[in-house]
Amino acid sequence: MTKALIILHAAPDAPDSRAYTAIRLAGAMLADNKDVYLFLVEDGARLADPKLPEGNPCRALFYELLDVGLDVQVCGGTMRRLGWEDGYPLPGVKKSSMKGLSALISEADEVVNF
Repeated sequence: MTKALIILHAAPDAPDSRAYTAIRLAGAMLADNKDVYLFLVEDGARLADPKLPEGNPCRALFYELLDVGLDVQVCGGTMRRLGWEDGYPLPGVKKSSMKGLSALISEADEVVNF
């Protein structure tokens, strides 16, 4: 099976909608029976913030994709910066690192950066 990696560093509320595009692409890739990994770093990690407003277009789709098995990892350094170092409250989201990202890049057949 094809392994796809999406790296998201754009904020979910950025006016250019890169985060929404990344989430939509992840859904399309899952529908194409690809193994999809979403790595959240810097402002992109805010996509996994349980406090993300319900009106944000990314939120509902992100939660839906988590429910169907999207593999989501967040940079540990970014988690510390956001105050999430004591554990992450959203099920299905895992703490990772730049070393973890490097491994994902090495394993992936396709890499997309937003």
